[in-house]
Amino acid sequence: MRKRNPKRIRRTLALSVAAAAIAIAGVSAAFAGTIHHQASPNWAGWVALAVPRSQRVADHFTTVNGTWTQPAATCAGARSSFAAFWVGLGGYSLHSKALEQIGSEADCDRQGGLFYYAWYEFVPRPPVTIHTVRIHPGDSISASVHVSSLRVRVSLTDNTTGQKFSKTITMRSPAPDTSAADWITEAPSNCNGINHCKPLLLTNFGQIPFSSASATSIGFGGRHNGAIDDPQWDYGEIVLSSNGNLAYNPRELSYALPSDLGTDGRSFSVRYGPSGATGTTGTTGLTGPTGTTGSTGPVGTGGTGT
Repeated sequence: MRKRNPKRIRRTLALSVAAAAIAIAGVSAAFAGTIHHQASPNWAGWVALAVPRSQRVADHFTTVNGTWTQPAATCAGARSSFAAFWVGLGGYSLHSKALEQIGSEADCDRQGGLFYYAWYEFVPRPPVTIHTVRIHPGDSISASVHVSSLRVRVSLTDNTTGQKFSKTITMRSPAPDTSAADWITEAPSNCNGINHCKPLLLTNFGQIPFSSASATSIGFGGRHNGAIDDPQWDYGEIVLSSNGNLAYNPRELSYALPSDLGTDGRSFSVRYGPSGATGTTGTTGLTGPTGTTGSTGPVGTGGTGT
């Protein structure tokens, strides 16, 4: 949910957009079993939700993990574009005020320059670029988010180079959101001072594979670890569509489609556009500065864990 740029750009506040996407797709928000048929203007991927029926071991999430291969992106003409790849907790509910996330990015500037870098963000706080980990196309990246009460730890490892990063903070006003676990490809957003956000043009990233996806939850009966499709929680895929379409429309400015889950429930891919075809890759530049986060609404309540 964030972005680098001199503007107020970020990876939009938790997926109030994804929840709104349910209405766009014309699907009831009363989830039962798995969540189906969602379109979002900025998120593509999979999400798992803690649900009342599973409070014994899944009252809320404590940890999310995932691995992906950084795709080689393509810059098109004199247009800026952005693509973020991350794992996180929270941000899915329409009323969410927080999102804890960490990931990598592929951005294009108007001169055709291509920037790869890592970042983390504790929404509604500003995003932060990770300068100690250099990201390159083809790198295997593993990331995790862990929440215990008000303490949040994000970590990222470039498995190809061995470079690592971790950060721990205490979140208050709002407290961490732990109601959802997310594995997402995103078109970051430009946000104004009243917290109105508009998704930016999505970079052509071709296709990105996610693997080793898992989440840990906790309830009054103990902890539970499972894959995305674990029966203890609801789960579903999200299609990124700038026009709110589940199926690709040639008039789309941005579109990204997640695949079905692998047989292990821990792997899937997201492809750009209707085919995911890519052209040649632009030159790689230095990491750009991180923009500031727009204003946020009133304090929301967050889950707690141990």
